[in-house]
Amino acid sequence: MDLAQEADRYWAAKDDRVDQERLGMLLALVPPRSKVLVIDGGPGMLAERLRAAGHEVCMTEVSVLATRRAQLKSLHAVACDTDAEPLPFPDAHFNCVISDSGMEHRYHHQRVLSEGVRVLAQGGTFLLLIPNIAHWRHRLHLLCGRMPEIEGAATDRCHLRFFARPELQRMLRAQGLRVRHTSGYAALWVKGLWPAVCRAPVARSVFGALAKLWPSLFARDLIFSSTKTAPPDAA
Repeated sequence: MDLAQEADRYWAAKDDRVDQERLGMLLALVPPRSKVLVIDGGPGMLAERLRAAGHEVCMTEVSVLATRRAQLKSLHAVACDTDAEPLPFPDAHFNCVISDSGMEHRYHHQRVLSEGVRVLAQGGTFLLLIPNIAHWRHRLHLLCGRMPEIEGAATDRCHLRFFARPELQRMLRAQGLRVRHTSGYAALWVKGLWPAVCRAPVARSVFGALAKLWPSLFARDLIFSSTKTAPPDAA
């Protein structure tokens, strides 16, 4: 499968509407006035918010179509297939790197992570948001002997890789990243994960809080905030 072509088809059918609450959670974790790289940033919705918040922003995207859409917003966007080529930036060039819902679409997710760490300065912040395969709904499906294929969740058919919290923590540490904080986002809009009662006004706040407190069980998305403290495999 050609990932660039698949990404072009995906973005040709999708506009700029996005879960702004999720983007806001990431934005709150970025240090003030950072030089930020967004890896696989789509048409630039997160990059736009970062720029509006006063950060210096670059982004990459595997889809040429999405890259052009980002450039039309006057964003510094570069077409780059992170599965097959290095990021087009020198070592330690950014003090914040963000991977938002991207690595699950890659064959070689370790390469993407390694490149993100390479271009991150010592002491810089690495933010990773990624779907959680260990959500309670996935566990329930497997317990009942069913494949938990749920649109919009970790098992969405466009995802190539599946991740849970313990493996991700080990993966980050192996790259010389110290995990400072782990949280989660419920993403209550994913109907296959959440019964309708969970989206009622009071329930929304309850399940949103549970996703932050116990992300492995209640979060659709895991959010890791890490600091680069050592060379890869030396942490």
